[in-house]
Amino acid sequence: MARRIQHPLRELRFTGGRFEENTGWLDLDILPELLMYQKILLETAKEEWRRRNPDRERLPPGFEKSIVLGIHHIKAGSLVVPIERIIEVDDDAMPLYVEDEVDEAARLIDETLLAIDEDVLLPQRLPSRILPLFEDWGKTLAPDEGIVLNGQAGRTPRFDAGVRERLLSRKHECYEDAIDLVGEVRAAELRAHEGGSFTILLANGDAVSGFFTDEQEEEITEALHEHRQVRLKIKGVGEFEASGRLRKILRIDHFEERSVGEIPFDQHARPIWEVIAEIGQSVPEEDWNKVPTDIAENLHHYLYGDPREDGR
Repeated sequence: MARRIQHPLRELRFTGGRFEENTGWLDLDILPELLMYQKILLETAKEEWRRRNPDRERLPPGFEKSIVLGIHHIKAGSLVVPIERIIEVDDDAMPLYVEDEVDEAARLIDETLLAIDEDVLLPQRLPSRILPLFEDWGKTLAPDEGIVLNGQAGRTPRFDAGVRERLLSRKHECYEDAIDLVGEVRAAELRAHEGGSFTILLANGDAVSGFFTDEQEEEITEALHEHRQVRLKIKGVGEFEASGRLRKILRIDHFEERSVGEIPFDQHARPIWEVIAEIGQSVPEEDWNKVPTDIAENLHHYLYGDPREDGR
């Protein structure tokens, strides 16, 4: 048998305009704002799961349905809507809540709103495809109204029309594309829950940050430890600025170590025998006729002047 436990996820407080004029009253027309927050949260959680599982092509069956969000109560005398998560656990299991992609997605939304408010770069792990979703959030709010989240201790992420406008302007600043690069791992840091982040120095002098999974931790940290002798070749997905400059490494699909100074194998290079044949064809026939026919038997004679093998 299984039982349900409730876990507080976020509180959304509606501020300004009508919410200040009618204290304690929450219009039903703000329900789309709650549903839109849920959608952004779920889509961000999906991308976070994909980031943590780069070797998996599809989400686990029932991933979205397993994320159950709801409202248990509205705080009396306020305009605060506490959003809670319902988790099913076995009857004989300890009622402990373990954070996962959903909690990380909620943190990422908080950090994104704070980055806009502070006019700094968006979080590096924010997928570019999430940005357009913010266009439909806050459409029922008046210009003087907003939503404040309780996600950051001592900091209050806020979403309103101005934040939405500045946030959407960022979606044209970067794009995602495949990466194939070689660099020196200069830093690595483990995350509290899963995987970690690292910094790699490229040949052009750019230092680019990225993320790795638990399965990739050993290779990344080893490359850091041996960074003077080892370079890491990485294939995966990166985020680029509009100028084409790599901004961050979003996902590692394959990597391999290379010793410093090692010449990499080029699978597209022409076979040596084809190159030799081409050179031979460029030599005039009269020059070929001057080549001794006994050069194999008397190589040292032609190179160093030694006596011929046949005594001539």
